[in-house]
Amino acid sequence: MSIITCLPDNRLIEVKSSETVLEGLLNDGINHANVCGGQGNCSTCRVMILDGIGKCSSPTPAESELAQKLDFPFHIRLACQTKISGSVTIRRLVIDQDDIDFIDDQLTSGAINSDRSVALLVASIQGANNFDEVNFHYDIIYIMSRYFHRMQKVIERYEGSIPNIMGVRLLAVFGIKRNSVNPVENAVWAGVEMLKAVDKLNIFLKQMSYRPINLTIGIHYGETVLVPMGSSQTNFLNPMGDATNIANRLELSNQKMGTQLLISESVYPFVMDKVIVGRKISFPSGNDSFEAYEVTGMQGNPPEINKPEAVNTQQRILSFIQKFAGSWGKSK
Repeated sequence: MSIITCLPDNRLIEVKSSETVLEGLLNDGINHANVCGGQGNCSTCRVMILDGIGKCSSPTPAESELAQKLDFPFHIRLACQTKISGSVTIRRLVIDQDDIDFIDDQLTSGAINSDRSVALLVASIQGANNFDEVNFHYDIIYIMSRYFHRMQKVIERYEGSIPNIMGVRLLAVFGIKRNSVNPVENAVWAGVEMLKAVDKLNIFLKQMSYRPINLTIGIHYGETVLVPMGSSQTNFLNPMGDATNIANRLELSNQKMGTQLLISESVYPFVMDKVIVGRKISFPSGNDSFEAYEVTGMQGNPPEINKPEAVNTQQRILSFIQKFAGSWGKSK
């Protein structure tokens, strides 16, 4: 007989060598989740091995397939597929309905919180407070919609995603996909293109008698914890950790330094042969300091990824008319 110390129940359970961990828990009266009935399909019986991982059986093919999809670390096991030979300590991970909902979203999207090194881009508008929000609120909606639409197009073109927007600040992440190629370089190219897009937007603002807006950007590369947010229909991964703080700090430092785009020293080696550097800046950080580089442009050709299909304006207008023509003129 083997012994399982089960948390958070604080129970000692005897398990036969022929039994799985799930069978041992159920036989001892612990109502451990197992939606698929122990077939290794749902992952609701997942447990964390706190001690004794070497005394657990090797993952079965079914467990290996599911663990790969959900990006499980080695010490997260399926109780229905795991047998033990000795004493182990486990923690049950599915306790209530919130846990079930979380797993349902994971199985739909295949996403799970995991450590990942990604490129983070933080961008913020300076000067947006000159808009007359009281008398011309429609202008604000129109202008800011144009701004975010243009930023999204640039970021997605370089295989980035936007998990967070707050006011005039946005966070973009590059390299979430395991097979992403050159995510750091993509982030810098995106940053440079975003600045150019704002320059074009400022021409439009001038025609509307608004003062120009200024975009400031900070880019950092580092390890984050990607936390799934939303539901299975609107799932996205939100990065958390020191890397996010550094990217935010870089963006904020632009105002003080009179720059528009700063990259950290972890980004520079990936783009040093293409980036045009203005100044190298040292920032204090506790008892230490870290280096940043002002980017004034990129040389060479950007990567040809996610290039949007060219559609002329006339085709877009015709498509728009066809889409809504059926509802025009109808009374409510």
